[in-house]
Amino acid sequence: MPASRRRATPRTLGSLACATAVMAAALAAPGSAAAAAPAARHFPAPIGIVDATPNEQAAILSRMTSTHSRVIGNYTYWIGFMSGVPVVDVAGGEDDPGAELATYLLDTVFHPRATIMSGTAGAENSRINVGDVVLSGLIVDKEAIHYHDGGWQGQDNSMEIHTPPHGTIAGAVVQKYDNQYPTPADASTYTSTSHPVDPNWARLEALAAPLQLATLGSRASGLLGTTSIADATGNPAAKGTVTNKTVVGAIGDAEVWTEPLSWIAAQNLLYQTDAEDNEAIGFGFANATTGTPWILVRGISDTPWYPNAYDNVLATVRAATVTRYIVTHLPARVDPAPTTIADLSPVANAHMAGYLIADQAYYNVTPVTNVTYTDGAGTTHTLTGSSLAALQKQYAPGSGDLG
Repeated sequence: MPASRRRATPRTLGSLACATAVMAAALAAPGSAAAAAPAARHFPAPIGIVDATPNEQAAILSRMTSTHSRVIGNYTYWIGFMSGVPVVDVAGGEDDPGAELATYLLDTVFHPRATIMSGTAGAENSRINVGDVVLSGLIVDKEAIHYHDGGWQGQDNSMEIHTPPHGTIAGAVVQKYDNQYPTPADASTYTSTSHPVDPNWARLEALAAPLQLATLGSRASGLLGTTSIADATGNPAAKGTVTNKTVVGAIGDAEVWTEPLSWIAAQNLLYQTDAEDNEAIGFGFANATTGTPWILVRGISDTPWYPNAYDNVLATVRAATVTRYIVTHLPARVDPAPTTIADLSPVANAHMAGYLIADQAYYNVTPVTNVTYTDGAGTTHTLTGSSLAALQKQYAPGSGDLG
């Protein structure tokens, strides 16, 4: 997937006693844009912002007044203000591990009152267009699909989370709770005895963002404006414009890129999502662990219903616009009540279908007809016909070594 598409214990922790102190110091810093502000002014806890790609971070930093930065765990945290509100921004990279670590460090060092992930995504809903913005009422891990013998796919274990006292999985879809893990005292007999369920060790199928954040972001719809139909469809000859909107929906974490609509259908009939990205689960997991209110704000850059459509710049700007609206209007305390399917926008797939995750979704897989690969010398080879059939032979029933 093109990287431009969408979208350690730190030694500096001792110097970051609390977010309010950091902001006050920033204001007093000689030469800073905010140096003239009264030193005694009280600032609330900052709002955290996480980005994935350079374009996404540029859209946020250009809307910030940055006073200084901190490098923690090799991530650069830009500290400053957005519309007069204290914010901390970090780029975590375009993957779950990076997003998770960058978010966890942000949450535990700066203690934000909420953390927003601002960036771009692809549509997985025919009613969502390039230039729209999807807010993550819910997130699921579409990479956790399990293909079963019998021709159906189901949800496998997506997230295992050990919730600490200050963590929260309010509104999450819980698959089950695991048994208590061993200790040195019972390790030698652990496998031969039964164990009680640990209510703090949960296997999750989905996470829910606070409804207040999703609702607040949805109110920025009027700021989005329009997109030309030529841009929204990738057809230069198309005339007219489409009015863009915000949608409170479900975001699926999956490595996809304008795949065939039949594949979208196979995925979406198991997970009813409206947009996809690469970082949702890592971001959501970190916030659930720390108990930090969170929301993903995803500007739509592309859609498989119009494979030639792609506007990364527009999508990053739209996401940043909604992010700034949330930052500007967020109250000092965020209501943690979670988003439910009933709270999603009427056009959201899960709202229309009546479910977020199916128990089973049956599918058909056609034979592979062509394979290309590149060898160690850089030469490309193509397998078809008998050469491909020889490789496929082992996948016939009864072809194992034991008969």
